[in-house]
Amino acid sequence: MAEIRRVVRHLHTAGTGRDGEPEEELVAEGADDAHPRAGAPPEGDGLGDLVERLAERAADEAESATPAGGPSGPPPADAATLAAAEQVRVRMQAGAAPAGLRRLAEALAGAEAATVTDAVAPVVPRQRTASESPAPLTDVVAAVRTESFLVLEGHRPTEIAAAVDGLARAGLRVAVTAADLARLDAVAPTVDRLPALTGPEQRELRLLLATATPARRDQAGREIPPPPAFPPVDEIRALCANAAGAARARTGVPDLLRDVLTTLDEPRLAAVASVARAVRAALDALGPREDSWVWPLLPDLVHSRHRPVFDALRSASAAALTLADRSRDLPLVTLVGALPPHAHELLVDFREYLDSGGRARRRFRNGVQREVQPVLDLIRVGGQVPADARSVHAAVLHVELAGRLTAVDEGCRALGIPTPNDVGDLRALVTGLDLVDEAARAVGQLRHDVLFLHPTSPIAVPDLAAAERVAAGILEVAEHGSAPEAAARLDAIADGLAGDAPLAELVEGHRAAVEALRARDDHAYEAALAALAPARRAAADQARCDELLARLRAEDPEAARAYADGRGFVWSVPLESLLSRLPADDVLDAVVVLDAAELSVERLLVAAAAPRLLAVADAHSADTGPTVLGALQRAEAPVVAPPRPPDPGGRVVRLPTARRPEAPRREQAGA
Repeated sequence: MAEIRRVVRHLHTAGTGRDGEPEEELVAEGADDAHPRAGAPPEGDGLGDLVERLAERAADEAESATPAGGPSGPPPADAATLAAAEQVRVRMQAGAAPAGLRRLAEALAGAEAATVTDAVAPVVPRQRTASESPAPLTDVVAAVRTESFLVLEGHRPTEIAAAVDGLARAGLRVAVTAADLARLDAVAPTVDRLPALTGPEQRELRLLLATATPARRDQAGREIPPPPAFPPVDEIRALCANAAGAARARTGVPDLLRDVLTTLDEPRLAAVASVARAVRAALDALGPREDSWVWPLLPDLVHSRHRPVFDALRSASAAALTLADRSRDLPLVTLVGALPPHAHELLVDFREYLDSGGRARRRFRNGVQREVQPVLDLIRVGGQVPADARSVHAAVLHVELAGRLTAVDEGCRALGIPTPNDVGDLRALVTGLDLVDEAARAVGQLRHDVLFLHPTSPIAVPDLAAAERVAAGILEVAEHGSAPEAAARLDAIADGLAGDAPLAELVEGHRAAVEALRARDDHAYEAALAALAPARRAAADQARCDELLARLRAEDPEAARAYADGRGFVWSVPLESLLSRLPADDVLDAVVVLDAAELSVERLLVAAAAPRLLAVADAHSADTGPTVLGALQRAEAPVVAPPRPPDPGGRVVRLPTARRPEAPRREQAGA
């Protein structure tokens, strides 16, 4: 950032001395660091330095221009410059530095880093030789697309007006400004003031206009029902399937279930639907079919095969789980040998003896203790032979649990299902058996009810797969009605979506959905819903576009017309007015300064008005000091020359190739 500090220091310290020679003042490196200006942006910020130096120069120029004894305060022109500097400070403190001014500071810093070799940089741009100067550009519009700063050199007023008109036709929002108001008469403006829309609203409107299609414009004013107005695809699919039953009946293809259900009265149909709903809930509770032992077991139970074994297993597993839960807080029980067959009865008798107030004795044992003692010697509760009521109770539960688990293992092997390895497996087994039993009973109830739906009912439910199909068919009819009812409902939905408007005036996706409902085509309805999403977005975009255009048309009809035609606008504004009230971000695309060679360098703050700055250099203008044009030349802004045909009367004279000797550079003070 040292380079940018050198640039801005010389911008505000250089003046014009005798014979037009620039006067320079040496500034010690780091001098400003010791005395930062109060309220200025943080030191080291190149853009902040540039703004502060330009503001200081404007204040100095205003003070020197004030006549002695005259009114205090700067003249109006410099007041506008100081106002622009204050606006830039506010934006920088808000974290939104103007893009054009930031790019200018970077360009000046880059040019300084590439050319400065001494301690102090020259004020007037170094004159380039013919071999160093790049060829000038000729297309202003093309140059603006790639460059942030341009110098329009040698353009006549009519050519400047044509270039500005070309920028507007390319879609750019251009402000043409000058301190000399007479220069503004050469450029015809298209707007008298900036549009009332904010920068983001202008960007949104331009994007909506650029992406507009004839189909989207045709949707203007057409309303699309909100998404909740369109029934889900699953519901329409079921209604179409039910409505198709009437068509199958007319074509001779029977649908026995629907034909039987349509003969039932409402209470009877509701009762059958309740059974079918219970079947569906019970089957859904069984979970996925893959790697499951419950689904292979269910068909056998539906036909009452293995029912005694199943009931015994269910009872044994439930009892085993209860015993396991009761033994959870008791001491660990282990066996040191095989128990005799009557061990459980002996332990139960001894537990009842202890619970009734008896106690274990080492000597003079009673008959109950003498009989159970051989069994107690084979049991360890917490590592000890059971001798009190709690330890004997734990031993009893252990023996009972072992017997129940043996029955569980035998039942699982008989039914071909996995045996439990721990309490978690046992709990899952009990839950699964309960679900299977509930599902088997629900399917059995459905088979019974369907069999007696009608005295001559031809419907049969021979297996589990048939029960699932029948349950689904019953629920379709119960929830979506019979074939005539489903057809009537589809027509009602179509009429509600169409409304009073003719079908041809509906949006394409909207019209396709209505036609699909009337044709009983669920696939076409699903495709229409998919097409409605982009149609709804397009309608919303067109409505927003029309809203913004209406607001703009109320403020400035010409600006609205230019936006609608895909063009930008041209705004002629005096320089003082532009600096006094800088436009907000993203309101202008370019600023054309007509008298850049005559404006002092502090007017560079006009670069804060737009991201691009075009300076017009007269054919006979010469840079004699720190001006706006000189600063852009210092930043090596590309030059754009008007494309003029060669003079047919001229004669080309080829001179020997020679390089003009450069004028000796004046040594700077203190070098």
